[in-house]
Amino acid sequence: MFEQTPEKDLSIPDRITYHLHRTKTSHWKLAKALGCSRDTIFSYANGKISENRMDVGVLKKMAEYFGMETYYFCNEYHVFVDITDVPKYLKGVRREKGMSQREFCEAFQIPLAVYKKYETGAVRIPEKYYRIVVGVE
Repeated sequence: MFEQTPEKDLSIPDRITYHLHRTKTSHWKLAKALGCSRDTIFSYANGKISENRMDVGVLKKMAEYFGMETYYFCNEYHVFVDITDVPKYLKGVRREKGMSQREFCEAFQIPLAVYKKYETGAVRIPEKYYRIVVGVE
């Protein structure tokens, strides 16, 4: 499977598995090096945790461990939440459109009470709303 598919086209779990096999690194050894549990590595590598729920910090440490660029194991959503001031971004988009929070939520079908938490930074915006607001879909 890995020989026929360029590694940049692989899913995050497949990239992790590829590099574990390539370097003959065990889940336990990687977990110890990253300061997380073996179960986390196992779950990431086997797709037991959806990509949008993976911890960006762990993925970045993993890239460093394997000598890859910082966001190698990340997808566009991970990069967005890591490098963007999301509350400021959301407020900016909403204000650019001249909308109140209520109008914005109605337009994008986001529950108002939940959106307020995204805009204050109390809760991380989920990937499905990121895709809608940023216009990735």
